[in-house]
Amino acid sequence: MTTFRFLLITFIYFLIINDTFAQTDTIPTVPAEAPQELEASEPDTFVEKTADGENIYRIVDEMPRFPGCENSDKATALKNACAKDKLVNFIANELRYPPEASKEGLEGMVLVSFVVGENGDIMMPEIKRDIGGECGEEALRVVNLMPKWIPGIHEGKAVKVRFNLPINFRLQNDTANEDEDSDKKSQYKLIWGNAKPDGVAKSQLERLSEETVYVRDLYGKVHPISELEVEYFRGLKYKRVDGDDEISSSMAKLIRKANKRGRLIFSAIIQGKEDFLTIKQEFIVK
Repeated sequence: MTTFRFLLITFIYFLIINDTFAQTDTIPTVPAEAPQELEASEPDTFVEKTADGENIYRIVDEMPRFPGCENSDKATALKNACAKDKLVNFIANELRYPPEASKEGLEGMVLVSFVVGENGDIMMPEIKRDIGGECGEEALRVVNLMPKWIPGIHEGKAVKVRFNLPINFRLQNDTANEDEDSDKKSQYKLIWGNAKPDGVAKSQLERLSEETVYVRDLYGKVHPISELEVEYFRGLKYKRVDGDDEISSSMAKLIRKANKRGRLIFSAIIQGKEDFLTIKQEFIVK
């Protein structure tokens, strides 16, 4: 049986879905908030204005959340965690891998953007990034099915807040192949100068932006990189830059702009023994 996997980058969950069930596994490797495309010229507090001149915020005092966890005396942080579970389960139950995409073997990330209004309504949903095969339409369909959210609060009042919801569509033929691929990748390690994955000082980024990124196997052999990609996550901010086999000027600029509590994720494509492999490494900026 073919298994379909959807990765919600919004939360630290992987959703494994087939025709009859949904299962979630917690894997703390991605940020716990929806990434917002980073623009250097944007203010820190709002992304845009409506036609009526109202702000649509991306960071507020209390972020909107999926409903279902309000009848509780739990702290806000626990309610947020509960709401994330509810949202993940909702999407797992509603989302279907489009037959056209499955037939063509299409995989990749779809990004849907929407606004949570002052009364919790889902407003202005749109596809920001698509991979074809009706995957974007399917993600948009599910967003339009969402019930009212608990609205975001800023300076004591409900406000409009924009969310970007990335969903990675990936076909997986069977678990054995996935485990085999994971075993192959575990034999390699991505190295970025002397940077340590669990903490890179902001003050080191200027120097590290000029360092070489390379992939080494368990025996110390360095393997040539065919393509290199850098992603930056921090709260609602997101930016991705790809290039050839080394840090480009655009990547270096992104690295230097990274702030504390942000995450830089490098992805390097190398030639393995039998096929190409993508080796990833995350670095946390402190």
